[in-house]
Amino acid sequence: MRCLIYARSAEAEWLKEYFPDLEPFLLKIVNKSLLEYSIDLATLLGCNELRIATDSSIKSLESCIGNGNKWSAQISYMLARPGDSLKNVYLKNYSFCKDTDLLILNGFFFAQYDRSSIKDSVSFDSAFCCGSEKRIIFVPQNKKLSDTCAEESIQNPCLSPYEITNIMDYYQLSMSILGQFNKHYVLPGYTNERDAFLGINLVYPHNCHLYPPIMIGNNVRFQRNTTVGPNSVIGNNVIIDENTIVNDSIIYDNTYIGRDLELKQKIVYKGNLISASTGESILINDNVLVAEVELGIVTSYLNRIVQRVIALALFLIQLPLCIVLFLPYRLFYWDLRSERLLNRNLKRRKYLDAHKMSRSWWGRLLVRLSLDKTDQLFSSAFHSKLYLVGNRLYPNTVQYRKLIRELPVYNPGVFSLAESMNADNPEIEGFYELEYIDRISTIMNLKVLFRFLANRLVYGLSKPQMKADGES
Repeated sequence: MRCLIYARSAEAEWLKEYFPDLEPFLLKIVNKSLLEYSIDLATLLGCNELRIATDSSIKSLESCIGNGNKWSAQISYMLARPGDSLKNVYLKNYSFCKDTDLLILNGFFFAQYDRSSIKDSVSFDSAFCCGSEKRIIFVPQNKKLSDTCAEESIQNPCLSPYEITNIMDYYQLSMSILGQFNKHYVLPGYTNERDAFLGINLVYPHNCHLYPPIMIGNNVRFQRNTTVGPNSVIGNNVIIDENTIVNDSIIYDNTYIGRDLELKQKIVYKGNLISASTGESILINDNVLVAEVELGIVTSYLNRIVQRVIALALFLIQLPLCIVLFLPYRLFYWDLRSERLLNRNLKRRKYLDAHKMSRSWWGRLLVRLSLDKTDQLFSSAFHSKLYLVGNRLYPNTVQYRKLIRELPVYNPGVFSLAESMNADNPEIEGFYELEYIDRISTIMNLKVLFRFLANRLVYGLSKPQMKADGES
């Protein structure tokens, strides 16, 4: 059996008020996108080939969902025109839909089911439609879509569409799945007790209180005396500062919540603070939700002078090694610069590429001595383009530009916490950037600097993951 998913985002225009840059079908419901729930349902019912037709961005969906290997299925994509009816999409994909039993998931909705019993409770002996909007349609091999849609809808208590028409619907759905029906679906994270789902790299002190039902994503850090839960969903790469209470709330990915706050029945998405009970949305400047971050990030003039002095000292230490080791190396290897990295003003510049240098034993020696950083140290010591220690210098790609835009500030440095911890993907790097912003200080900068230099000297470019300060 095959499945056609019509991801018609035009039905979810109301989402733009709350999530302006989010693809509707990537809306997170208990830390899992709406589209992933639909794919789960299709594969549970026996579909091994799926086609996703969308009137929005194929690239966004494909980057999140992929080719279907996660579900042991084949997933393909098709771009529909805005306003295309289901019939038009069906005809455009007729070669995919014909000569097979076909399951259709039509439009923006959530399919309610129980994964433990869905396969045995749904019969495919005859055509059927579910929901007043004909959201779930089964077209047998010997029938046409027009014949099936002409029939009346059937009600199946084990398979029913839930219409998401406003932010309150979305919140109620999330809370009901988290608290009552979390066993009905495949949810991310592991469970160490009932109604508690925890991601990887969760760090919290002993005086932090967690109350189920709760869902916590990957790379999350809670500071002292925080209280999270009950009925709370925390996304990936989130930091919640000291003495803050979060309950009956949803916190989206890549968010810093300041200290001494109380969030109850709220949804936080970047700068949007949304009331889950009334739907009112307030666009808050970062200096409210991330007030403590801003105070720590504003580098004083004296601190900048200290950074320049240390950068100059390191540059002078490396200069003789560059003359003796690096300049002869350049005679044999010319093409050592690549990766147009983004500086503080998001302007591109080429720097030495440690990966290219590591292709030879000589280059690996230079990398162990951190000589690939010499030109960056020069920029830090004599120009204002780089800090000695700051955010990571990121390549000029769409993915990393998106990460930079989600950070409260971006002050790139020669050395960074993310690089010293060997973070190698945007999700993990985003967590370390938030952690650095949260804990920035002169002592923290020195720790990052010496950890990076020590790791490079001992392990070279490839080094094992090391725990951040305070992890247990």
